[in-house]
Amino acid sequence: MQPGTNRPVRVQEPFAPDEPVYPWLEDTIVAMAEALRLQFSPLGKIMDGTIPDVFGDFESYQRRLARKEQKREEERARQRENMERLAEMRRQLERRKAEARLALEAKKAAEARAKLLSQTLGSLPARPPRDLPPVSVRFGVPELALQETAFPLTHLRGFFLRERAALWWVSNQSDDLLCLPHCRVERLEYQIRAALRVLGPLRGRALLSDEVGLGKTIEAGLVIKELLTRGMVKRFLVLTVPSLVDQWEEELADKFGLAAATTNQAGARGDAQKFWRDNPGIVASLHTLKQPAHLDIARQVHWDILVVDEAHYLRNRESQAWQAVNALPRQFLLLLTATPVQNSLEELYNLVTLLQPGQLPSPKEFRARFLDPKRPRQPREPEELRRLLGQVMIRNTRANAGVNLPPRRAETVLFEPEEGGRAFWERWDGELRARLSQLNSSQSSLWGRLLLQTAGSSPAAWRAALEKFPDRGAARAWRDQAPLEGSWRRKCELIPPLARGEGGAVVFTQFLETQAALADFLRGGGVETFVINGATPAPERQPITEEFHQRGGALLLTHSGTEGRNLQFSHRLVNFDLPWNPMEIEQRIGRLHRLGQQHPVHICNFVQAGTLQEHLLQVLQEKLNLFELVVGEAGLVLGERFSSDEFAEEVFRRWRESEGRVAEAMAGLGEELAAARAAYGESKQLDETLFAKDYESL
Repeated sequence: MQPGTNRPVRVQEPFAPDEPVYPWLEDTIVAMAEALRLQFSPLGKIMDGTIPDVFGDFESYQRRLARKEQKREEERARQRENMERLAEMRRQLERRKAEARLALEAKKAAEARAKLLSQTLGSLPARPPRDLPPVSVRFGVPELALQETAFPLTHLRGFFLRERAALWWVSNQSDDLLCLPHCRVERLEYQIRAALRVLGPLRGRALLSDEVGLGKTIEAGLVIKELLTRGMVKRFLVLTVPSLVDQWEEELADKFGLAAATTNQAGARGDAQKFWRDNPGIVASLHTLKQPAHLDIARQVHWDILVVDEAHYLRNRESQAWQAVNALPRQFLLLLTATPVQNSLEELYNLVTLLQPGQLPSPKEFRARFLDPKRPRQPREPEELRRLLGQVMIRNTRANAGVNLPPRRAETVLFEPEEGGRAFWERWDGELRARLSQLNSSQSSLWGRLLLQTAGSSPAAWRAALEKFPDRGAARAWRDQAPLEGSWRRKCELIPPLARGEGGAVVFTQFLETQAALADFLRGGGVETFVINGATPAPERQPITEEFHQRGGALLLTHSGTEGRNLQFSHRLVNFDLPWNPMEIEQRIGRLHRLGQQHPVHICNFVQAGTLQEHLLQVLQEKLNLFELVVGEAGLVLGERFSSDEFAEEVFRRWRESEGRVAEAMAGLGEELAAARAAYGESKQLDETLFAKDYESL
């Protein structure tokens, strides 16, 4: 009704004249009920008494869930897009191969027809020549529209714009490695696939977890070189354990032509600011980076690509190493480790968080979904965890890589001391311990390790060390009384038969004096002898190696002389003396026992009976199984307990405190090594079970 009148008000009907009324009425009633539901329901009464902030939190939580679901959907869409793109690339490749095959078949058919035609024409009788009327011939150039291929540049802005376009085009080519012609590496298919996957679907951030010995260093080097070639990076930083810094520098220079400064060089200790800021390529010790003086500078530099070798040291999020790496600004990141999980899946969570924050759920949700408190190593939802890890992880195994190296056999050759020799060395052992106790701890360690190791090497090396020993009187008495020549001669006489065999023999020693004396002995016996050490100029080392390869004989190497030398053409290795660092022994073996080796590798270890070297070798062989481990596993077994030079220091400490009972002291060390090896075996088995074939670089 209109106000103040009795006249009705006509309201526009909300539906068309021919539209049924009851469906509209039904929808209207349902909408009214929905609007009033919370007001009269128990939930509505609860919500009326709820604090508004809580209700807002509930709505915020709902929005976060919606955003997460949207992100998951976008990620799934990207994955589908990538899969479709890869499938299309495969189809195009197959199509090109098919077209090439058809073209080759057509070419062969045309050649066959031409050959048949020539044979047919050759069999026809020659026709008499006929006079032909003259024919006029005229040559003319057709009218062609000029296509502009050279663009005049009136200012630098146009040039830089075209340059950026060219670089953008190059940087987005992900179906091939442009750097391969500039790399000195064997082109193994699984390594190239891994590098392409890092550059493509994984977008430069990956956890490389290949089994030990498959070349994670090569894969990382390919990624660095490719990004540099495409102009996508200018600065790179490689972090590793101290014992592998020089090896990384060698690999980058020899195989990829990349010069890098290292924390082992004097520049890093002198001017830290200049070292971290001015060098475009750096190989640094993770232990050095953790020092506040270095970290404060390094974290102010933007690193285009960061590579962390032995990344299992980052498994603890509370550790200094994890915090230091997380503080570095970086665009691309590679983590290299063969054992991403040791004790709990939370270690894997910490590694992935460094790579892609947010790739896995929050810590609380991750523990709730994937961790079983009773079995911390076994995931609750293995398929979902594999799906998430597959977006950041690559793991090649020997099975899928097709890598099968021949076996290696280790033999210990014990030299019994000559008459009176054992009594002298037992007396000298006690006297040396007494003299060292009069020195401070650093001098005691330095001289003790040097004299004990040179005594097991050669008379020349031992006497050269005694020349500078602080107690000159004791040194002179030891030098005059020591019966050394007999055991030295017997050691040297075993080399010629090995050197005259197929492939010659590679002889390692730690000391230049031993190397020089052994070279004189072998040359005096008519053995082809080649020498490389730290004093050998770098351009001469490869020609010497190639000459040894062609002529055979004996190649004498020191630790610094092994850099860049791949000796898989030889299969006889002699440890003329024994380093106290198991990883150095392993690196010696790795020079011969590597991809390309066709023969079983024979390893001879020369030690004198009754000495510290004999007990140490027994521990390394029986408890650590050093000569059975895959090259690279020794560092994983020793772990953080004995990193870098600490193992040698531990050997010396036990000898110094043994009071002459060296065998017992070394037995205790052997038990620790056996426990470490057992723990590594469990970790390795866990990784094989967790990851299996789900992360191969297919």
